[in-house]
Amino acid sequence: MAALEDVFRSGTLEMSEKAWESLSGNPAWSAVTTNRILAVLAVVLLVADLLDLFRLAPQLAYCYDRSRGAESLEHSLGMARSRNTAALFLSLPFCLVADRYHLFRPGLWSVIPPAWSTPATIGALAVFLLLRRFMYLILRPRRLGTEAFDALRHNLYNYLFLLVPVMLLTVAVSKMGMPDSLTRTVLLVETALAWGFALLRSGQILGAHCSGLSTFLYLCGLELLPAAALVTADVLF
Repeated sequence: MAALEDVFRSGTLEMSEKAWESLSGNPAWSAVTTNRILAVLAVVLLVADLLDLFRLAPQLAYCYDRSRGAESLEHSLGMARSRNTAALFLSLPFCLVADRYHLFRPGLWSVIPPAWSTPATIGALAVFLLLRRFMYLILRPRRLGTEAFDALRHNLYNYLFLLVPVMLLTVAVSKMGMPDSLTRTVLLVETALAWGFALLRSGQILGAHCSGLSTFLYLCGLELLPAAALVTADVLF
């Protein structure tokens, strides 16, 4: 019995006294309280606006099929207002996915605390939209009527309805074992395709009222310049 007590009385610590880097570093994205609150808020907003989303679906499908569909949507003030509100709500899950998978991650993000990463991503999207709105204010095509101009200005919002559900589906599929790096690549491709289709539709709206050269120049100023500013910020900062 005495010999057995001596065995448990002494021992050697084999584990390191320092915490593992993975445990002492930043917490997992889903463990950050800010992200949890914003995720719950996104779900609440989408559920609250679900009826409008279903009501908008047929009109948006027409927008994807024909350029005239975008102008037709702007003709109905109620539908246009619902579309703008729904696009605002959809921008939150878009930013959550973008932050979770580092779709926009300048080096500046290294000094931002994890709790402020998603709000910073939301701020980056807001800056992009403000820059885009500013370009529309100073470069308004004179040949476009009110409805055509509104259709052009809000055309990007229409494709957010197509992009966000596809992104959420991709995230759901990624939970089956897809690496984050592959998920990020897929999400970037989806975002680029949605923006490309929106750019093509904007070109068609402009082309119906402007010459080919004017259409190209307006697209460069109204759409390509704000997007280039966002990409430049991601690369340089």
